Amino acid sequence: MKINLSEIPAEGRSYDFSHETGELNEALADLIQDRPYDVTFTLKPLGNAYEIKGHFATRKPEICSRCGWDLELPLQRNFNDILIEDEPEYRKSHSVHGNQSVDFLAQGPEVAYYQGDVFDAGTYVHEVIALAEPFYPSCGVEDCEHLADVEKKRAELEAEIQKSVVTEKGHPAFSVLEKLKVGPAGDESEH
Repeated sequence: MKINLSEIPAEGRSYDFSHETGELNEALADLIQDRPYDVTFTLKPLGNAYEIKGHFATRKPEICSRCGWDLELPLQRNFNDILIEDEPEYRKSHSVHGNQSVDFLAQGPEVAYYQGDVFDAGTYVHEVIALAEPFYPSCGVEDCEHLADVEKKRAELEAEIQKSVVTEKGHPAFSVLEKLKVGPAGDESEH
């Protein structure tokens, strides 16, 4: 969904997207497949930049990082960014110093870029949703709902493995060698 920023009035314009309206379905398909979503935001000009403020809510298919069960991870966040035009940077000299982080920007809005008075809402919302996903998704808020079941199954499997391990001395493969007798001059015969 491409938005022409030059058509945004001074008071701003609101946008509402959902799975039913379908404008962002293709852009979000790799993240949420065909699950429902609601995205609402307002674009407002700020001189030569734009403010984008909004909210999204959806669910994402995921695997619990603690128990391995499939889950529908609910994701919802507010976002507040400043859109600025992405102009090519020209380096006049070479420098080994990278950008220095500025601590005072951590509390305020973030920056997103657009090119040529066109804002790609699909790409922007895709990134906002992708960044909202936790590093270690879990099927429970405090504790994993299925962790006790997984621990029980793990203990059962460990017990089975311990039963199947041969308790005789040495490696089980060498027990075959005990049955072989070596005769004179390297003659092997089985008894």
